Amino acid sequence: MKGGAYLLLIRLGAPVAFGRFRVAPGELVYLGSAKRGFGPRLLRHATRLSGPPHPVLPALQSRFPGARGRKGTLFWHVDHLLEAEAASLEAVLLFPGKTEDELVPPLLALGAEPAAKGFGASDSRAPTHLFRLPHRRLAQLPGGVWVR
Repeated sequence: MKGGAYLLLIRLGAPVAFGRFRVAPGELVYLGSAKRGFGPRLLRHATRLSGPPHPVLPALQSRFPGARGRKGTLFWHVDHLLEAEAASLEAVLLFPGKTEDELVPPLLALGAEPAAKGFGASDSRAPTHLFRLPHRRLAQLPGGVWVR
């Protein structure tokens, strides 16, 4: 499977703050892209520099055997969020061949609300790539491939 856009389903159990961002607890959806392939990017997201990996890691390793996703430093905004003890990456929804910008309108149509302005959106027209949205609503989003 080549790359495309993906959604990370994150449950945040307590507030997290870093840099200029303050993220309140709840069900979050992060919109990202992996143009050269999903495996390494998603395995990186599912690991932490310190502490246990995220619950979705075994499913990602099974889906992308042989892929290596190392995290040697915290680079992207989502790296900082997922490093927090209060954050739990629970599932991933893949959209092969899609772009991040193509997924913003369907997310908003499902009722997604920005969770942190500017988060992860430095290379996009979207105001953010981190949304507050009940995860159960994502079942209505067509064309995705679930990893959980």
